Amino acid sequence: MIRYIALRLALLVPTLLGVLAVTFALLYLAPGDPVAAIVGERADSATVARVRSELRLDDPVYLRFGRYVAAAARGDLGRSYITRRPIASELLARFPATLQLALSAMLLATLVGLTIGILGALRPGSWADRLATVGAYLGISFPVYWVGLLLILAFAVNLRWFPPSGYGGPLFLVLPAATLGMRSVAFLARMTRSTMRETLQQDFVRTARAKGLSNRVVVLRHALGNALLPIITVVGLDFGSYLTGSILTETIFSWPGVGRYVLTAISKRDLPAIQGSILFLSLIFVLVNLLTDLAYAKADPRVAYD
Repeated sequence: MIRYIALRLALLVPTLLGVLAVTFALLYLAPGDPVAAIVGERADSATVARVRSELRLDDPVYLRFGRYVAAAARGDLGRSYITRRPIASELLARFPATLQLALSAMLLATLVGLTIGILGALRPGSWADRLATVGAYLGISFPVYWVGLLLILAFAVNLRWFPPSGYGGPLFLVLPAATLGMRSVAFLARMTRSTMRETLQQDFVRTARAKGLSNRVVVLRHALGNALLPIITVVGLDFGSYLTGSILTETIFSWPGVGRYVLTAISKRDLPAIQGSILFLSLIFVLVNLLTDLAYAKADPRVAYD
């Protein structure tokens, strides 16, 4: 296990170098001038030249890339062109809000999705199973921004149960978490229903029932425990995407997380902020995948890492 973790951590280096190279190339090949976004369109040529020199954007591309890689190796993601503050500190200040939203959405999706999937597996073809299947298809089909706006209209504008946007107490978290977790509810419900139906037909389940164990113990401990591996895969991938791809949800609900920071950086062509954010989110996603792999061995002792 320790050897496997060390190997996966060592593979982070070429992965992040590849992310750095691709991001650097795409951003500098994209049309537009970041200096113009900083000084404005009415600035004279002397001001543009001075700012470009201060930011060292007139250096050769290979020098700029080399400086950025060396700084990133030290944990320095540079300074924002717009705010002039360290990017690493801004990302770390916003990440707790994104983590809070992702954890809440994943908890909601896991509880609801597993419940619907288990009920559907226990009573296939029933009205509850059919309703869950239709709901799963609808949850997968609806885009995130549409779900968010619909929830705001229904529960914030009409019913006035929750605030429409902003960051604060638990009530501010309900609608964003429901919006972000809606697709995972659908995926988890379908995955759980499929794996549980297959597991409930195995011999060890019939043996457990023959021993006189209660239906609750058979379903939750034996059947669900042996059907966890594909469910863990979905949870791990979705949680990683929540941490790295919640831009739309954070924008709709004015949530002060990393997603809104990335969107602002893109709109203002803040190249260091974009590069730093992508590198930071790539690192988070890889670490979440590593934790997901380690959870396999915890859920199923038959899984071993050499």
